[in-house]
Amino acid sequence: MNEIKMKRNLTVLIAVQFIFCLHILADKAGAADEYSLTPAQKHFTSILRGLPGILSVSWESPVSLWIRTSSRAVGSPPNTEKAQNLAKTLAERGKTALRQPLCVHIYQKKSKELAKSCVFF
Repeated sequence: MNEIKMKRNLTVLIAVQFIFCLHILADKAGAADEYSLTPAQKHFTSILRGLPGILSVSWESPVSLWIRTSSRAVGSPPNTEKAQNLAKTLAERGKTALRQPLCVHIYQKKSKELAKSCVFF
């Protein structure tokens, strides 16, 4: 009798842990979908993707825009002054186009930010 109760309790415990793990995975998957771009951000992103030297554009948050550039945009080896000028220019244009504060991050390798410019109202 005791053995049956113990097996039942163990089964319930495993089922609860399984459901808990599924819940955690669903929350993590949904977290990426929490923020969707505004139409203005989508339009601004598509314009940036068409610029020479821009390899990729991604929004890490509603106000954090990360832009991966080639050597065509910032030189080879990367010139931090060129990168800073590019970040400043794109941040100012973004402020005007989006009518929101934002930070533009310029990089060639994700672990190495070359420049950052933030604009506020």
